[in-house]
Amino acid sequence: MWSFILAYGLGATPLGFVMYAASIYLSQAMGKDQAFLGKVLWIPPLGWEVGYFFWGWIVDRMTAEGIPKITTVRRLMCAAAFLSLPLAAVPWMTSTWLVLLEMFFAMFVIVGFVVPSVAYATHVFAADHAGLIAGIGAGSYGAIVALTMPLFGKLFDMRRYDIAFAVAALMPALGYLGWRRINRSRVRL
Repeated sequence: MWSFILAYGLGATPLGFVMYAASIYLSQAMGKDQAFLGKVLWIPPLGWEVGYFFWGWIVDRMTAEGIPKITTVRRLMCAAAFLSLPLAAVPWMTSTWLVLLEMFFAMFVIVGFVVPSVAYATHVFAADHAGLIAGIGAGSYGAIVALTMPLFGKLFDMRRYDIAFAVAALMPALGYLGWRRINRSRVRL
């Protein structure tokens, strides 16, 4: 259960960070007005939605090819942890469209934790615990977002966007490392 909480909760934290901080960052750091924000803030969450289709498809495809579920989960979460790191570069991007593209990409990539971690949980727990799995996953994500957003808010107030984006970008790697440590007997190098 703890490995699922770490993978889902920490792995998905950048979804909340981008969703809730994008408008503040674009306004404070990039000087964009409300009219502009109203026209573009659909872009990052679109990455989230497209990610569900992609990562769901890839998990099912790897499983259908006979790749063991734990191997599939490990590979995909490792890839997502690596691909989440460019989010840390946002404060150095000067183009608004590049920032929006990175936020889209970050949300797309982070679903690479949500879908594989649910696949992991449904593999480890009995199918008749689907409600518990859904509740633990969503609850762990919500709790970690609730705990981290005040920190991100303080960093934004101090205009320390570099630290805020770096912390958000590293959260999935921490989730992956926690998941991997707990599952070390199941996960082969």
